Amino acid sequence: MKIEELRENFSENGLYAVRVENGAIVSHCCIRCLQSQQRKSGAVLFYFCNGLLTEDFILREDEFATEVA
Repeated sequence: MKIEELRENFSENGLYAVRVENGAIVSHCCIRCLQSQQRKSGAVLFYFCNGLLTEDFILREDEFATEVA
């Protein structure tokens, strides 16, 4: 994979988990922290496959994982 492709896929700051098959990135996850005055802090897990958002979850202390969509 070329550096330009990596920069395009991972242009935002964050922690990414990447799935690679035959040397190509087939999907990746980005974990982000949510901070809002009205809500508790938490983390969001986004799962992208072929550029499409397929799963997303909010993780908060003392709560079960909640699907966003």
